[in-house]
Amino acid sequence: MASLPAGYPEQAFDAFAFLKSRTELSVEDMQVLAMIECFGEAFYFLLAENVGNADAKALLTRNGQEERGHAHRLLKAIKLKSGTEFALPPNEENPFFKFCPTDLNCDAELIAALEQGEADGDLVYQVWADAEKDPKVAELLRLNGREESRHGERVTEVRKLLAA
Repeated sequence: MASLPAGYPEQAFDAFAFLKSRTELSVEDMQVLAMIECFGEAFYFLLAENVGNADAKALLTRNGQEERGHAHRLLKAIKLKSGTEFALPPNEENPFFKFCPTDLNCDAELIAALEQGEADGDLVYQVWADAEKDPKVAELLRLNGREESRHGERVTEVRKLLAA
């Protein structure tokens, strides 16, 4: 099992809230964030499995795929920033997965939380990018942020599809 650095919360959403308090990301922060993004992939995939509407399922699955893409962009940023490679642990060794739900109900409360969370994700990625000294790393962070906004737009569309 991969371990988290001292001081990081063990649950993905709490760990992300912890990272949001930082204006600049360290390599260690990026490693944790990459594992959170992998958790996000599994979270969206699980949510998609529990949605009956095929269009909504496709939108949620796409968000999950892009969460994994965010993790891979962070790996590139880590290499640029540190000169060393960081390997993502397999999901079963990702410390955030011990708290991954086994069933998710795509209700209005969860949809609202996801919409807000994705908007917050974009904003915080932009803050991190603004503080980043390496322009290549900053651009990778900005790309992740822009995709977070698109995730929120997709979640809004899911809400509309499920309400119809």
